[in-house]
Amino acid sequence: MNDEALISLSNRMKSDLFIGFVGSCRSGKSTLINSFFKLLILPNVEDEFMKHKILDELPQTAEGKQIMTVEPKFIPSTSIELNVNNTLMNVRFVDCVGEIIPSAEGFGSEAEPRLVKTPWYNEAIPFQEAASIGTEKVIFNHSNLGIYVTSDGSFNEFTRSEYQMIEEKLIPKMKELNKPFVIVLNTKDPNDAKAQALAKDLESKYDVNVVCLSALNMTLEDANLVLAKALEEFPISDLELSLPDYIDAIGEDIPLKKDIMTTIQEVEMKYKKVKDVANICKDLRATNQFSDVKLELLEASTGKASIVLDLDDSKYKQIVDLLLGKCSENRKDFISYLYQSKKANEMYEEVNSAILEAKQTGYGVSVPRIGDMHLLPPEVVKKNGMYGVKLSAKASCIHMIAVDLESSFTPIIGSEEQSRMLMESLNADGNEDELWNKEFFGKKLSDIVNDSMKSKIHSLPDKSKDKIKNVLDKIMNSNHNNLIAIIL
Repeated sequence: MNDEALISLSNRMKSDLFIGFVGSCRSGKSTLINSFFKLLILPNVEDEFMKHKILDELPQTAEGKQIMTVEPKFIPSTSIELNVNNTLMNVRFVDCVGEIIPSAEGFGSEAEPRLVKTPWYNEAIPFQEAASIGTEKVIFNHSNLGIYVTSDGSFNEFTRSEYQMIEEKLIPKMKELNKPFVIVLNTKDPNDAKAQALAKDLESKYDVNVVCLSALNMTLEDANLVLAKALEEFPISDLELSLPDYIDAIGEDIPLKKDIMTTIQEVEMKYKKVKDVANICKDLRATNQFSDVKLELLEASTGKASIVLDLDDSKYKQIVDLLLGKCSENRKDFISYLYQSKKANEMYEEVNSAILEAKQTGYGVSVPRIGDMHLLPPEVVKKNGMYGVKLSAKASCIHMIAVDLESSFTPIIGSEEQSRMLMESLNADGNEDELWNKEFFGKKLSDIVNDSMKSKIHSLPDKSKDKIKNVLDKIMNSNHNNLIAIIL
């Protein structure tokens, strides 16, 4: 016996295989449960007493218009533990009354409704009320997987339109509960072209997997197919999209990477279920951004999927050219850029800590490396009547000072009222980027402010720079790190 689908479903449901069968009455729910147990569950029950107990608890089935299930039923009454190929699982099915089809018999009338007992109330309630709440209770409270059973009207003297009326009422409710479920289209002849076409229509209409089968003559292959299709309705738990490693080395300030990541996010947002992984691959291919989209892994039992995305050489060259700042026509251009980058990195390493500290506190100092230090000639010194040799070293110590530089622009446009109107329009924009790009007298605000900043920076006299350096030299080399500043 092939138990792969049963084991995979149990793993996905963390060993608790609690399945609720819902739908309209007289659609074949009880018959389907009987077939499932006889094909998949009972062969895995070793205890003969438990096997007979389960057989006694299976729901009754019969043809005709008479409703057979009169109250929700747990099968078995308490969940049983199965060992299927060394996989332990707790199993329990729930059969509910089912939503009433008007032409069915056995639910009474509006004047004298039939009363039934349910597990949810102490007193008996009208049959139709029990049927209405049964679906929500079974799916929401007592199961972690739903099987919605409907029919094409090929048996039991009911029309297809009667089943369709219940579908349009219940299936949207089940989708709102946000629990996985699969639809079983019960038909007299699963190979009939009309039945197959109806199954495809239902799948398209409700975006839920549909399996076309005969509940009365269900095969082991049918049972496994239902479980396999149900697995696909569970959400994706872990989707891994692998890009070439050089994409990880750049940030999203590179337009190509930003476009790629935006595309991936837009596709991911459209799909949530395991069955949608194939559509994710299809949509990614349709973007024409990737030279290859390959599904490496899809584990329905865990919800994990792995997709490898590849880029052609032109994308690689586009990134290289962007980093170079020009087109790299030959190896010389590329090596030259790498060499310059190496030198720039060496210099940046010297001042990196000082820059970060200056951004955080306003003042940062780079610590000289041994290679930057130079020993001065030794000299004999006298101290406290004794002599010794003084060994000194000298090194450049770069200081970073974060200065809050202010720049202002005051366009004179006329009256006070006109100025206030301009101020209100600027405040209304809200977006800083838009404000920077706003033009005043034919020039962007960003350019105006930038020119003003540059002017202030370049206006600092060289003598002032020398004096600042001399002050820092004295402070750093003094035993007393005190500073007295006179600002004129």
